[in-house]
Amino acid sequence: MLDGEPALFEELAQHGLPIWVDLKLFDIPRTVVERLMPYIQSGYVQFITVMAKGEVDMMADGVAAMGDKGNIIAVTELTSFSEEQVHLGSGHPSKASVINLARISVLAGVRYMVCSSQELGVLKSRRELVSLRKFVPGITPDWKKGENQPGQKRVGSPAFALSGGADKIVIGGAIVNDADPLGAVEKTAQEIEAID
Repeated sequence: MLDGEPALFEELAQHGLPIWVDLKLFDIPRTVVERLMPYIQSGYVQFITVMAKGEVDMMADGVAAMGDKGNIIAVTELTSFSEEQVHLGSGHPSKASVINLARISVLAGVRYMVCSSQELGVLKSRRELVSLRKFVPGITPDWKKGENQPGQKRVGSPAFALSGGADKIVIGGAIVNDADPLGAVEKTAQEIEAID
């Protein structure tokens, strides 16, 4: 199941880097725990994602399995879903769906969640959700504005996400799909450092 990953995990851990495994697990509780165990037992993984739509029992069992060895991150609505797609799939606008999934996550004992920058404002206004740490993907730096970021629909800039309450931002395509990824990292870092 982990294939060559333990060697990579060990290398990253030697450099003090936290390891986030983006599995987005969504199954019955027992199966989710079985999928988590090799990563937990490796001793290297700090964060593993599950889908918040898996409901309380699935996430609570994941949290219990992780114990003090790591953290479950509850993924709410994927940033690749447009507002219309979220509404079609959940029956609610994205903000309402994410609030509901965040509440379920809190009930399950989850302390970390993934949402788009578009939902941060409403999450900040809900007292029962302020303890959740928010990881925000779908980030497009301002210097990349106007360029198509394939696969992302509900997006925001680093400044928008961080000022909205993001604890961590996730920047993928804007860097890895750039002709000069290292230059893209440097420009993005400068943009983030300039945020008031």
